[in-house]
Amino acid sequence: MRFCYRLTIRLLAALFLLQLLALPQVRAGIEDERQQAGRLFDGNMPAAPLGFEPSEDGKASASFEFLQQTKEVLSSGHWDGSVPTVRQFMFRNAGEGWTAQAQSVGLEGFLWTKKELEGKYGEGQFIGQLNDYFTYLDTMLAPVPWTQELRDSLTELKNSDLTASQKNARLNQMLEYYVSGLQSNMAKYDQADWSKKARIYELFPRAYNLAGRREAQGFKSPSDPAKTLFFRDFRSSDFDVIKRMGFDTIWPMGILPIGVLGQTGTGGGSPYSISDHGTVNPDLGTEADFKEFVKKAHASGLRVIVDFVVNHTSLDSKLLNENPDYFISFRYDGPCPRDGFFEHYQNGAKYCVSNGGFEYGGGVSTWIDTAQINYSNRALRARMTELIKGWVTKFDVDGFRVDMAYLALNNVFSRTWRKTMPADEFYRQLIWTVKAAKPSVAFMAEAYAYQEDLSACGFDSIYSKYESARPEGQTGWYNATESGNYGEIQSTVNRVAYLAWQKGGAGSVVFIGNHDEAAPEKVYGRRLPAALILTMLYPGAVLMYSSAEIGYDAAIPGGEPKPLPFSVPAQIDWNAGSPWVRQTYQEILAETKKVRAEMGDYDIAPLWPSNGEKWAGYTLTSKSNPGLKKAVFANVAMDGTAVSFPAYGINSWLAPGDYRIIDIK
Repeated sequence: MRFCYRLTIRLLAALFLLQLLALPQVRAGIEDERQQAGRLFDGNMPAAPLGFEPSEDGKASASFEFLQQTKEVLSSGHWDGSVPTVRQFMFRNAGEGWTAQAQSVGLEGFLWTKKELEGKYGEGQFIGQLNDYFTYLDTMLAPVPWTQELRDSLTELKNSDLTASQKNARLNQMLEYYVSGLQSNMAKYDQADWSKKARIYELFPRAYNLAGRREAQGFKSPSDPAKTLFFRDFRSSDFDVIKRMGFDTIWPMGILPIGVLGQTGTGGGSPYSISDHGTVNPDLGTEADFKEFVKKAHASGLRVIVDFVVNHTSLDSKLLNENPDYFISFRYDGPCPRDGFFEHYQNGAKYCVSNGGFEYGGGVSTWIDTAQINYSNRALRARMTELIKGWVTKFDVDGFRVDMAYLALNNVFSRTWRKTMPADEFYRQLIWTVKAAKPSVAFMAEAYAYQEDLSACGFDSIYSKYESARPEGQTGWYNATESGNYGEIQSTVNRVAYLAWQKGGAGSVVFIGNHDEAAPEKVYGRRLPAALILTMLYPGAVLMYSSAEIGYDAAIPGGEPKPLPFSVPAQIDWNAGSPWVRQTYQEILAETKKVRAEMGDYDIAPLWPSNGEKWAGYTLTSKSNPGLKKAVFANVAMDGTAVSFPAYGINSWLAPGDYRIIDIK
C-alpha cells in the first residue's frame, strides 16, 4: 500500500545498498529471556491466520495492513514472531561516556530521544554517531515497502556535501515532517486512539452500593426504594455522577460469573476466578440488563470496558468442562501432584489440571481457586478469540482490560509451562480479529513486564505501575510516586510524557490506586494531593477506583490491603471515609477538570529540578489553543523542598504534598 502522506523532499532515484546490519545493542535481561525461550522451544508450529475478513473491495484488509505497518514504523519496529529484529538505538554522549536508550525502536522514540538529548547537552556530544543514525534508520525502515521514499531521501542526505551539523539539522527536519505525517494518518486509521486519553472510573458492582450513593450528600442522584439488580438499576443520572467528576470511560470490574468449586473467602469469591468468559454474572443482572447498561452509558457519553481474564478460569469453568485440553493438564489414573494441581473428571477419564500461575522466584506460584489455560493450544486460542469477540458483537462494549496480560505472551508462557508455542503471538490474532468487528475497540493491558512486547502485539494502552527494562531504571508511575524517590519520579515523568505524545505504540495508564492496591491515602499519606494532581493532569489515560474519592477503606489488617476486599463481604458507605480525603479529591478533580477544559488537547514535557531540589513537574502546552501554556510543580517526595525556577518566575517552598500550577509565557 502506498504511503498517502507524501514527502515534498526531492528524492534520489538510486537506492543506497546497505552492507551493515543493525547496530549491536546492549541486551538487557528481557532480551536474554527471549533468547532462552527461543532455544528451549522451537516455535515452529504454524500460526493461525488473522481472523478478520477483507471486504469485497479489499479496503478493510488494506486499512488493517496500513495501520499495523504504521505502528511498526513509528513504534515497534519489525518483529519475527515473538522476537524483535531491531532494538532501540543507543545514543552515546562522547564527552561523558554514558549511553541513553531511545524511547522506542521506531521513528517516534528515536526522534524524541535525539531531540531531547541534543537540547540538553548539545548536538556536539552525539554528532559522531551521525553515520550510525542513517544505518539504523534504513535497517529499521526496510521491512515496510512504502518507506522506500524516506530511505532514498536519507541516503541522499548521508551522501551529500553538507557539513555534519547541517546533515544533522536536516535529518531532524525530515524526521519531524515524516513523523507528523504518519501521526496524522494514525488519527484517521486508528479508531481506538480514544483509549490513550481515556479517563477511566473503575467500579466494583457487588460493593458499589448504588442506593447508598444516591442518598449520600453531594451526589444528587435520585433515590429509588425498589431493590433490583445492579445493571438493571443503574440509571442515566447515576452515570452523570461519574461524568461530572471528569471521567469519560467506566470499567465495571468483576462482572463475569464466579466459580463455586474451590471458592475462597466469604465475600462471594474472587472476581478473577471465572466460570464463564462469555457472559455476565447473573447476580448483577441478565444479558439484556447489561446490554441496556451499555446503551445508557453510551447515551450519557461514557464508554464501557470490561475484564478479560486471559490466564485462567475457575476450577469448575464452562471452558474446562468443554475441553480439558484447553488447559495445562494430563490424563492420569494415579494421584495428581499435591502442589499446584487438582483433579477433574470428564467422560470417565481423570485429568490432573494445573492451577493458574505465574513465574515467581525461579518457579511457578499458583492461585488455588483457578485452572491454567493452555496458550500453546491453537484450538484454545481460536475459542478464546471467539468468546472475547462476542462481548463486542453481543454487548457492544468499547474495550477490554486484560488481566495479567504478559502471562500469555509466547516467551513467558513457554518458559513458565515448558510448552512449544505457535509461531505468532495469541494477542495479534485476538486483537486484530476483535478490531475487525469493531475498529474502535481498545485493549488495555495490566502488565508489570514485557510492555514492549505487548505494544508490538497491538495493545492500545498499558498499566504504568512497574516498568524496569530500561537503562534509566524503573519508570512505572505507581511504584515511582509511591516510593517518594524524586529521581525515579522525574525519570517516570519523562517516560510517560513520551508515551502520551507518541501515536504508534501503546499509551500509558497512570493511577495512584486501583482494586489491587491499598487505599491511596495509606500509600501516600500527606503526599496525596501532589500525587493526585500530577496524575489527574496527565494528558494520557488515567484510572481511578470508586470510593477513593471519599477515602473509604475496608481493608483487612494483616490480610487483604484492598480498600474493598474480595475475601469478605464489602459495601461502600458513601457517607463514611475521610473528610480530608474527600475534600482533597473534590478540590483536585474540580481543578483538573477546569484546567483540562481550558487547555483542550495538550502535550506535556518534563521539568528538571536543579541544585538538589526534590520536586517533580511538567509543562502543559495546549495544541487546541496555541500560546496557552501552564506548568505544574509538585512535591511527592518524603521531605520538603525548595522550588527555584527563574524562567517561570517561581521561587517557593513545597512541603510534602504541596503543589503549584502557574501560567507561563
